Amino acid sequence: MRPVNYRTRYVLQTLFFAVFVLFLYYLLYRLRALDDSRLASWQDVFSEGFSLRTALSLLIGLGVAFFISRFSFPGRRPVLFLFSVSFVMSVCFWNEPELIVDASRYFTQAKHLELYGITYFLREWGAGIKAWTDLPAVPFLYGIMFSIFGEHRILIALFNTLMFSSAVVLTYLTGKELWSDQAGLYGGIFLLGIPYLYTQVPLMLVDVAAMSFFMLAVYTFIRALRKGGMMIAGAGLSIFLSFFTKYSAWLMLTLLVVIFIEELLANRRKELDRFALRGMIVFFASFFLISLVIAFNHDVMMKQIHLLLTFQRPGLRRWGESFLAIYFFQVHPVITLLAAASVAVAFRKKDYTYAIIAWVVLLALVLQIRRIRYLIMIFPMLCLMASYGLLHISRALNPGFVALSTAACSFALAYTAFLPFQQSTSAENIRDAAGYLNSLDISAVEVITPIPGTCVMNPSVSVPLLDLFLRVPVRYRYSGTEYPIPGDLDTSPLRFTWTYRNPPYYAGDGKAEKIGIAVITDSTERDLGHLLHDETEKFAQIRTFAVRDDVYQHQTLVTVYH
Repeated sequence: MRPVNYRTRYVLQTLFFAVFVLFLYYLLYRLRALDDSRLASWQDVFSEGFSLRTALSLLIGLGVAFFISRFSFPGRRPVLFLFSVSFVMSVCFWNEPELIVDASRYFTQAKHLELYGITYFLREWGAGIKAWTDLPAVPFLYGIMFSIFGEHRILIALFNTLMFSSAVVLTYLTGKELWSDQAGLYGGIFLLGIPYLYTQVPLMLVDVAAMSFFMLAVYTFIRALRKGGMMIAGAGLSIFLSFFTKYSAWLMLTLLVVIFIEELLANRRKELDRFALRGMIVFFASFFLISLVIAFNHDVMMKQIHLLLTFQRPGLRRWGESFLAIYFFQVHPVITLLAAASVAVAFRKKDYTYAIIAWVVLLALVLQIRRIRYLIMIFPMLCLMASYGLLHISRALNPGFVALSTAACSFALAYTAFLPFQQSTSAENIRDAAGYLNSLDISAVEVITPIPGTCVMNPSVSVPLLDLFLRVPVRYRYSGTEYPIPGDLDTSPLRFTWTYRNPPYYAGDGKAEKIGIAVITDSTERDLGHLLHDETEKFAQIRTFAVRDDVYQHQTLVTVYH
């Protein structure tokens, strides 16, 4: 009778949770007006209703999760399982447009390295290479790739997909190191249960890489304390790399102190001196490397920190998103609920190791960090919290199905709802116009950016984004007419675009004979003939890329002449 009872309970648990998940999605849909997310709010994504395609994909996702959970996944190779599944899922989003204009900064910095070399990049970063509030590690890696393989947007998507899959694997390894193989496995799967992350993977930003390098620093530091050896050098280098990915990583790296203290307390009766020595060597080595870089870039970084404190930090109050939007609409709500339940479990068990995964999540809540892009680094720890909670209530739930269904449904939501929405925004015009220009028999593209009708964004910042997708050189000349500076410059989230100027390498050499012209505007209802140097008769073919949206403040429309 036991097998029958077990199978019956298994089916009932699965059906109960499946119905519960569908109810949660229905509830979120009904309450979508509460989602104030900046990139893919539910009230924008589902402005025309919940599509049948998305509903069916959720049901299919639940069915696939049930099928896989019946087997002893992932067998003996959890690392291969997590890496390959996360990689394939991320590839599905590679045709996403470049949604965030910050990518133009990272592309420009990387292109400087490609054209002028590593020495120039290291010497001119923050001076000849404008850095805004960016740190150099990820643009440096982008530039190395461009130098070796050339400028291809697919390289960026591939690199960030590898970073994302590595973060999934590192989440598993960290959970395994702290508790058990299952704790790590469910944590890694839960990281696939955050729809927002899929929208970030293909973009030429630094956030996904910063998450991966942060998790690498955490995992290698734990291993260095426990095992020593080459892990000490690996931890020092990982901390150094993570430190220079993003300024918000500085706050998150305080976790290393928590890990060090917890490990000392947990081993105070044995090998205490050895643990302390290993930790101090790692701290000293990473501090030494970090200090060298700061010494050579002290003035630049002080100006960046001043800008962060006087502009970015107050701006978070104006541009922030609610915790409800972040942790329930953009993260699968089951992950958030299980993470919250895990706090009570850890207190009851008096598990001090739990502080390691809870620290950065607690920091985000206490410091009221209400911008999801700045929270990407904490998501692996949030997922490990959810895994911890799931394992301790596994008698009431089928944990394999819970984890897999969370990942499957989040992927289905991101692929059938978030991605089509983002492909319907004006950011798609840049990619489509570049694809069209690439199909023409031309040797260069001249880009023109007229004075915008609305002073929301400096249009010249779109030139690097177009260049990212093009296979031919770009020419760009400032007309000498200054763009009108918006009155709200000190509070504008796009302030950096008004201080941005395209580098001299876009001036070109004037040798190209067959050229196309791309005019980037915020409106197509304008007479553009005078901008073409009175040579419109040479450009008989005209094509306009004018997808518009009612979501974002600025629109990027492209008219191509050839």
